[in-house]
Amino acid sequence: MPLPPAPPQDTTSPFASMRGHHTGIRYPDFEAARAFWVDTMGWRVLQTWPYGDLTLAYVLPPAQDDFRLEILGGPGATAQQQFGDVDASLAVNGYNHVCLSVENVDAALAELRARGVEIVNPPFEIDDISARLAFFRDPWGNMFELSERLG
Repeated sequence: MPLPPAPPQDTTSPFASMRGHHTGIRYPDFEAARAFWVDTMGWRVLQTWPYGDLTLAYVLPPAQDDFRLEILGGPGATAQQQFGDVDASLAVNGYNHVCLSVENVDAALAELRARGVEIVNPPFEIDDISARLAFFRDPWGNMFELSERLG
């Protein structure tokens, strides 16, 4: 089933200028997080800067310039709860995952496995949103969804 058309835009809203810009993720070690995103995932560093005891960076997907993941790395971060699969994670309030669209979920998963990335859920399809999905996690337990548009 295809997605429905988007509702009309409200250009008169006081929030009409809001746009998605980035997602920030706190890591206990900046260099290890940078290595995961750049060396393992092939993302690109746009900018790095200090913030107190932390080092921050925007990283960009290999072929997209308008989405940023903000790495916030340094001492003082405590470990988060890790879940065996995405369904178990739905019992907890708050951040759940970041979704990354891909042309082919199975090909992306094969490459992630080859690079030693932990797969959380094998692929599954949701007809209501015409998507094939799978989930992986970074070494610190943050979950990411892969979404392939079907049809």
